[in-house]
Order: sequence, then structure tokens, then C-alpha cells
Amino acid sequence: MIYTLTLNPALDYDMYLKDDLQAEHLNLAHEVNYRAGGKGINVSKVLKNLDVESTAIGFVAGFVGDFIIRDLQKDNIKSEFVELEGNTRINVKVNGNDKETELTGVSPEITSEKLQELTSKISDLKDEDILVLSGSIPASVSSKIYKELSENVKANVEIVLDTRGNLLQDNIHNNLFVKPNIHELREMFNEKLETKAEIVEKCKFFLDKGVKNVILSRGGEGALLLNKDFVLEASVPKGQLINSIGAGDSMVAGFIAGFVKGLSPEDSFRLAVASGSATAYSYGLAEKDLVNKLYSEIEITKETF
Repeated sequence: MIYTLTLNPALDYDMYLKDDLQAEHLNLAHEVNYRAGGKGINVSKVLKNLDVESTAIGFVAGFVGDFIIRDLQKDNIKSEFVELEGNTRINVKVNGNDKETELTGVSPEITSEKLQELTSKISDLKDEDILVLSGSIPASVSSKIYKELSENVKANVEIVLDTRGNLLQDNIHNNLFVKPNIHELREMFNEKLETKAEIVEKCKFFLDKGVKNVILSRGGEGALLLNKDFVLEASVPKGQLINSIGAGDSMVAGFIAGFVKGLSPEDSFRLAVASGSATAYSYGLAEKDLVNKLYSEIEITKETF
């Protein structure tokens, strides 16, 4: 079974304006979308769209938490959340004339007792399960919580890590893959990293720490997959950018879907890029039909070490 952990879920409320967002004015939306959000939840939703089952775990609270559970049930996605006091946060994203503004709510506190409840759940994972650790880490728990949870896994479990900056560096532990984007990689090393050779050299940092694969998204310049044997480079399929939120999570889901279906690294990577692009070209998360269409358009080149 695949378990997607979201420590910091949200109700994502997306608003699309015809013009730029104007402060101190009435801004009318022509399209709205609200859904259970959070990086792990997004991964579960795209996996479901790709006919792969998963269980969403993490923390929820209050009426917003109830909405998240119902939203997942509507999509026939299993969930096993630990319930907290208070309310799960609400995030608002306003997209006006291709410019995005995001407002992020406040997360409820995770007590030590509730954290132990989640830790016990993770310790019960079985051989060949996959644990996806993605998203921000609430201030009420350790900044190294992903590593601590990974170390608590007793079985032979593949662990995927997708978070940012120092959190990514500090939480690496025997990962199947990590997925920084180019902006995060540049911030991490405080370098411009303009050439492919420079990017590949910095990605080796993760391989030296035991990560099996590094997937790097580069927006309109495509994506890279790097492991100890080779580098893959994927082109970007054609489409109009509508929504960047969830595109990275969709890449994670796409690669996992290919992995569990026994696809080659090249085809799993192609599915990852198609899934990320399908979300970027949609108002919601990647749908199977669009993923399949874009999949056939993506070219992969390979360089061996």
C-alpha cells in the first residue's frame, strides 16, 4: 500500500480573476475551485486518477478536517487521519491575469500525544509499502520529523521525500527519490546554476547522502532525473499554463504510479512529467486522459556516467 503523509493539510480555495488582483477593490472571480489540499493529499488524488490506490494519513481538525475527509471519500480515497483540536487551515490562491497570489492559513497545534499516535501508525507499515512524506512541517513539531518518522519504519518500505530547503537536507533518509525544483536547488546552494552540468553536479549531493533518484523540475525548461548510473532529461509537452499549484505533487504521483506498475525509469519519469504538466494545464489536478495525451509527446534523452 502507498501511504501519503500530510502533516499540514488545508482546504485549498482557488479563485480565478479576469484581471490583475487589485488591493482595496472588489475583485470578481469568474472561476472558483475548492478541494482538500496539502501535498500528500494531492499525491493521493493524482494516484487515484492514474488508477493507483493509496491511503492518506496525517492530521485534521474541526469542520475543515471533516470537509477534507468527505472530499477524499467522494473520490474513493481511503484516509486514516489523526484528529486534532481546533481547525485545519484554509489556503486561498488568487490567479489574476496569470499572476498568482497565495494566502496561507494557520495550522492547529500537534501535541506530543497525537504525534505518537501517528508515529505508531507509521511503525506498522509492511514490506513493500511506500511512504510519501511531502509538504511543509508545522511549527509545533520537530523540523526533522520526516527523518524521525523514516527512522521509525521497521519494514522494508520505500520512502519518498518532497519538501523544501533546509527541511529537505535535514530529512533525507534512505529515500527512493527526492523532488526539488530548480528554484529550491538554487536557494539551497545559493548559486545561479544556469547550465545542465552545474545542476547535475549539485544534485549529486543527494545521491551522496543515499538518495536513489533525484527528480528536478525546471518549469518551461523541462525536468531531469538523476541517479548513480545516468541522467534523464525530459522535454515539456505543449500547453497553456493555468495552475502551478499541485504540479510538483503530480510529478511525484506520476513517478510512483510508474514505479508500482513496473515501468522502466525512463517511462516512470515520462509519466511523472506528463502528470505534472497535466495539472499545470488544468484548473484542477491531473486527469488520466490528459496525462495519457501528454505522455506521448514527451521526449526523453539519456546520458550515462
